Amino acid sequence: MIQVIDVHDLDVLSASSIVRQAIDTIGQKILIIIHGYGSTTNQYKKLTQIRSIGKSRVKKGQIEVSISGPDLNDPFQRAHFSIEELGKLSSYITNSGVTIIKKKSYHTQK
Repeated sequence: MIQVIDVHDLDVLSASSIVRQAIDTIGQKILIIIHGYGSTTNQYKKLTQIRSIGKSRVKKGQIEVSISGPDLNDPFQRAHFSIEELGKLSSYITNSGVTIIKKKSYHTQK
């Protein structure tokens, strides 16, 4: 499942808080955070803050991947997603104004 969170019109602190909370409750969803391209000072601060949060959570092992839309063109990054997930994410491949976050998948046996 994909959850889209649009923080484009929010200030940096509000956007950061929403992103942190969404990551904490991510479950098996893929988060798409729409924050803008960084064309204004506020958007650039928001972009760098959200990407920094994602990278930090990857280092801590809380999530598997935090990438921008164009990073989906990299085969190494594509390997983190199933064929079905890539199909759903295809519209974001050219959009550098988004961050895509995914938690590690654990396959449970039934």
